[in-house]
Formats: sequence, C-alpha cells, structure tokens
Amino acid sequence: MPPSQDMAPLKYGVPLCLMAFVASSLVQADMPLPFTRELSYDPDDLMSGSDVTIAQTLVDRAGFLLAVDGVFGIDSQSAVQQFQNASSLPITGDVDEATASALLACCMHDGYVDDGTSAAALGYLYKIYVPVYENRSIETTATLLDADNNELMTFRVRAHGHRDDGTAEAWPDYGDGDIGLNELTSNGNTPTGLATIDLNTPEPSEYEAEYGPYPINRVVQGLEGNMGLLLSDIRSGILLHTGEWPGWDEDMDMPNSDGCLHAHPDDVSAIWKALVRIGVKVHKNPYSSSNYPYEPQGIISVELTQT
Repeated sequence: MPPSQDMAPLKYGVPLCLMAFVASSLVQADMPLPFTRELSYDPDDLMSGSDVTIAQTLVDRAGFLLAVDGVFGIDSQSAVQQFQNASSLPITGDVDEATASALLACCMHDGYVDDGTSAAALGYLYKIYVPVYENRSIETTATLLDADNNELMTFRVRAHGHRDDGTAEAWPDYGDGDIGLNELTSNGNTPTGLATIDLNTPEPSEYEAEYGPYPINRVVQGLEGNMGLLLSDIRSGILLHTGEWPGWDEDMDMPNSDGCLHAHPDDVSAIWKALVRIGVKVHKNPYSSSNYPYEPQGIISVELTQT
C-alpha cells in the first residue's frame, strides 16, 4: 500500500503529516517562517507564490485593503508601504524581515469564531469542534456533534506541530512546553478556521505506529479563517488520528505532531464507530486531499479560545 501523497519525505523514519508549497528562491535565513525570501515589486518580473498570498492576506487583515491574488504587484507594494508607515518601519514597500515579523505579530490570528452553525445547516452529516490555545502544548477537549449539533462524544486533542525554537527530538517528540511552530508554516500548529473533513480507511499498515490502526478523519478543504487561507493549496495532509507511541500511556500528554490533530487511541476508535452509527461512510483512503475524489461528509471548526 503506497504512503499518502500528502506525506512529505521521511524524517526520523516517520512520514510527516503535511506539506507546504511555497514558490521561493534560496532560503533567506533571517526571514521569519513561513517566509523564506523577501518580497518586492519588480514590474519586469512579478513575484508570485503562496508566500505572496499569505503576505497579502496579513496586510489586508491589518486594514490596508488589498486583493489577494498571489502576485506581488504595485498594489501590494503600496499596501505594504502603508502598513510600514503605520508601524513606524522604513517605508520600502518590500516585505523584509522586520515587515514580515510585524505582519505575523499583528495579523496571524484570523479572528475566526465558531458561531454554533450545525453541520446540517451547511449540508453535512457531522461536525468536530476543536478549541485551541495559542500555546499548543496545552491539550484541549474537542466535541463530536451530529448533523443537528447533538453531542456524540468529547475527546482529548493535541494540535501542536513542530517546536518553534528550531530544535527537534526523535519521534515521538513529547514536547517541552513550547508554543509550537506557527500555523501558517509547513508542519506548524493545526490552523484555526472552518474546513470540510471526511472519514477515511486507516493509513498504510506499515505506518500503524505513527497513525494508529483505525479509520482517520482527513481535513479536505478550508472554508473560513486560516484554514480557508491555507487548505489545500498551501498546506495539506492534516488528519485527526492516533498512534502507537512508545512509552506513552493515557495519563500522559500526547506527542507533538507535524500539524495534525492527535487523539487517544480509544477515542479515535470511538469516533469512527460513532460516525458510522449516524450514517457516515468510511471512504477508501486516497492518501491525499488534493483532487479529493469524494464529497466530504463533515466539517471541522478549530477556534482559538485563549491567546
């Protein structure tokens, strides 16, 4: 059975949960992730890519209205200049290290708030609600709801991606309390916002230790918030899954993921069975959210509840 198409190359012998696609030149080490290069306006060679899309979104969130088209044109330069002026930065029109850092500091959070809309109201069979903290080392309690917002079960989740200090431990990394790599970055924290989700058969058996033996929920397409910005063109492969983590027991915090949502083994099994009971189909795993071949059956709502 082939590994997921969403999986990045192996690291520590473990397939990563997600990938990011950013058109960039050589990485400029001082740029804060997700940015790997300075962005500037050149009428003869317009810069484009998902990093431009992210920068435009952040500038627009800062109140300097800008069409988000992924191309750094003269309008982008002008909006960045206005942001720099308001932020007491050198007015260059370039998204340099200082400007990128200021944009992330002010505007990375999408302001998404779950309004209680049921899955049925949007044409779906189930909803998963996940509150998260900015410090993703703090695990939270998620809720599985049926189409009409009736609670089916609650379960513990961990939405922490890679560490944000540039360090890493061999898998499974049980973390050290850091806040987690920001959600706009590949392998960062699970993004906030609203997205479609679907029940798939288990990940490949050779990766059972990393993903568990049970059907998984695959996040498919972003609808609102940072999920709307990122999924599935910039980030992909975000799953709700478990694992058979060495040295772990249910009284411990779960290990960090590569941006997926981790849950306890018994809970992932119970989620699968609860969904089947309400008529959700277990679709054969395509190992990718790109060109997803099925109509997603659910929605997932991830809300920042404490900064």
